[in-house]
Amino acid sequence: MRILLIDNNDSFTRNLEHLLVRAVRQACADVRVDVLGHSSMPRKFDSWDMIVISPGPGAPRDYAGYGAVMDSGLPVLGVCLGMQIINVHFGGSVDRLADCVHGKTDTIRYNDRTMSVARYHSLYCSTVGKGLRVAAANDAGVPMIVAHESRPVMGMQFHPESFLTEHGEYFIHDALQRIVRS
Repeated sequence: MRILLIDNNDSFTRNLEHLLVRAVRQACADVRVDVLGHSSMPRKFDSWDMIVISPGPGAPRDYAGYGAVMDSGLPVLGVCLGMQIINVHFGGSVDRLADCVHGKTDTIRYNDRTMSVARYHSLYCSTVGKGLRVAAANDAGVPMIVAHESRPVMGMQFHPESFLTEHGEYFIHDALQRIVRS
């Protein structure tokens, strides 16, 4: 499996790369992850099987050019800012939280499991874009996982690559099953 990880200048990108390699190797025989910066994003994506949009500072409006990623037809997974970029692409909105949650854990219920996840964000998906559904939210109703109803697109507001997330590999495996194999 060939994965393009688009780095939005986040300190967690290499952790995410390592988690992707570890998780995908358990599911597949071989994996290659290419990490390219947002400013080096290619126009064609036929060299990859999946695209991952990394976390990063700022807001989705600061990162132009993701329309081609969403329209590539490839499975797309967005993490934190990546989920917000997905949401805005489909017409949703992103607003500021009442308080920042940097390096804090939260509990979500997903696939009939209750798990602790790491949050590092001050923005959130306040309205969910067309075709997206909330697959998991925290107790305050903040969307933590969104998935497109008919396209291979999924976003996670939390950081599965953080050591504070209890079962990071579980979330990557689940994303692979849902968006790559759909």
